[in-house]
Amino acid sequence: MTAVVRPPGPVEVHSRQKGLESTGLKSKFRDRSAVGTMGILCIFGFFATLLAMASLHSVLVNGQFEFDRLQDRLELGQERSQVLREEVARLESPSRILNAATGRLGMTPPPNRLYLPSVVPGDPLRPLPFPPENPFSLQVR
Repeated sequence: MTAVVRPPGPVEVHSRQKGLESTGLKSKFRDRSAVGTMGILCIFGFFATLLAMASLHSVLVNGQFEFDRLQDRLELGQERSQVLREEVARLESPSRILNAATGRLGMTPPPNRLYLPSVVPGDPLRPLPFPPENPFSLQVR
């Protein structure tokens, strides 16, 4: 191994740069610094990608949580709707209405039912009779 010892003294910057260029050391330093810069950029890009993936995963988990909450509310609403439909069917049953009318309200069914005959306008067998007086007059009855 050979070592070169230089005496301390003023060294011109200009001559030093010429020496680096002539020996090829400047291109080696440039290559090393480019590789180091690329390595740092790759590491930074990797961690930035990991951070972006973590934030997207957080958004995904929050969305899934909201979806599950809405799904639970929907199921509860459907159950409540079914219970209310059953309640409406029970309250609308004719036997319950008849029991409430006769028991609580004191109503009784009529002894005989009176059916009115149907009238069809323009029927030649049963024509409609004309009203005895003008129903559109201003007379008070």
